[in-house]
Amino acid sequence: MKKHHSLAIIILVTVMAFTSSACILSEFGLTDNTPKLMNIKAKRADKNDFFMVGTLEVAEGEEVVITSGLSKGKIRVELLEMAGEQNIDTLPEIEEEATFAAEVSGSEIISERVPEGDYLLNAICLERATGNVRIEVQAVDSPE
Repeated sequence: MKKHHSLAIIILVTVMAFTSSACILSEFGLTDNTPKLMNIKAKRADKNDFFMVGTLEVAEGEEVVITSGLSKGKIRVELLEMAGEQNIDTLPEIEEEATFAAEVSGSEIISERVPEGDYLLNAICLERATGNVRIEVQAVDSPE
């Protein structure tokens, strides 16, 4: 009986080691996820890796600022407006087309005014990428 228990532990540890080493090889996800800030982290992220997450809240007098800090690759950032009242028991209704989309690479800053509302972030890796992309909701400096 003890022999089977030890064998099970060895197999479990081996599987965990392989799983954790696979995670180290490639990473594409969020490190921050608040209503006003989302931070994408890419570590050797593969082309066509993607994720969708929400909610980014934009109020009147605010804009979305995207700051790219990618040392390699390109990521497409899309904001999809969630329509209507949201409820934890039902899936959100999402507009079919992105309200805003940008392809970011290198070190660049993009700011865009979008309509007031709640948005889902859709991030797609277009080229193998490493670095960070910060998506932040900020007050507009000067009126338009």
